Amino acid sequence: MPDNDRMRALITGAERLGVIGSPSSTSQLALDIMGTAATRKLVGELALLEFPQDEAPHYALGQITEIELRNIWHEDPTMRSLIRQRGRVEAVSERQDTHLGKMTISAVFKQGGGHGYEPSILGTVPATGTPVHMVTDEILNEVLSPYRDQIFYLGRVYGSRPKLPLWFKHFDRGPQGAGEAYHVGIFGKTGSGKSVLAKMILLAYARYPKMALLVIDPQGEFAKDLRGQGSGEFQLPLLALLKKMGKQAVVLTVRNLVLDRWELFEQILFESDFFTELTVPKGENREIACNVLADRLRKARVKLVDLHERASFERAWEILSDERVQMVFYRSEAPRA
Repeated sequence: MPDNDRMRALITGAERLGVIGSPSSTSQLALDIMGTAATRKLVGELALLEFPQDEAPHYALGQITEIELRNIWHEDPTMRSLIRQRGRVEAVSERQDTHLGKMTISAVFKQGGGHGYEPSILGTVPATGTPVHMVTDEILNEVLSPYRDQIFYLGRVYGSRPKLPLWFKHFDRGPQGAGEAYHVGIFGKTGSGKSVLAKMILLAYARYPKMALLVIDPQGEFAKDLRGQGSGEFQLPLLALLKKMGKQAVVLTVRNLVLDRWELFEQILFESDFFTELTVPKGENREIACNVLADRLRKARVKLVDLHERASFERAWEILSDERVQMVFYRSEAPRA
């Protein structure tokens, strides 16, 4: 079956929500909602319309962002007075209601070319009366068929039922490449699923053999998943999926890191709770204490690679127990007691 006929058949089988109304623009389309769809949830639904542009069939996909109810008889001052007395006028109330929607277009595809469908833009406003249908997974699969190998699904469209197709391109040039790195931000309240979404995006990028991934994991959540100790309602078999994609996952803790200079040791010591437990708050005194301790350890020929050993800690404790050292960063006698 030709692409045009196949797409028409899919659209015909999808539920009709309304038609294009007036006024509409390329940034926002007005919808006249069908009576059969007026009582269903419409806000957030993914919808599609077919329209001609440059003598070629185009398909615009977007979300319904708002529904407005209008009844011109209820807006009439005389009728309002009657409604205030009776509450409902049988010949007018509900029967004369009209539901108006607003739709924002997020993607447009042109039918034709070597691949069947190619990206386009909404360069004109579709005519009033143009049918608007509910999007189904079958419609998405058809219009995105040339890009099937590039698509990654992140759950379902918010407020709708179809699966959400997205492009995650690697940062190199060439096929499926973006040509540069992109920043992605995930924001939401506690428990909204930010971590799950981050893991799914991680898997999207893990598909590319030449793309390495570094995760800084202060809460240890990704590390637990890779060790098979994941928690939460929605668990992803992260390690198994990464192995399936040919990725070798390595979990490194702070103990695996090797300091390469004493200045970095001082910074880590300053930010840690070590001196907090010794009643040295953040500030000039703690900075002095870190500097003195690092200097004395260096003079005692303690090596950076040996700082994790018990002997190094005992040497540091011996230095901090020296009253002459304490007098440098403890300004009063009470903390030294």
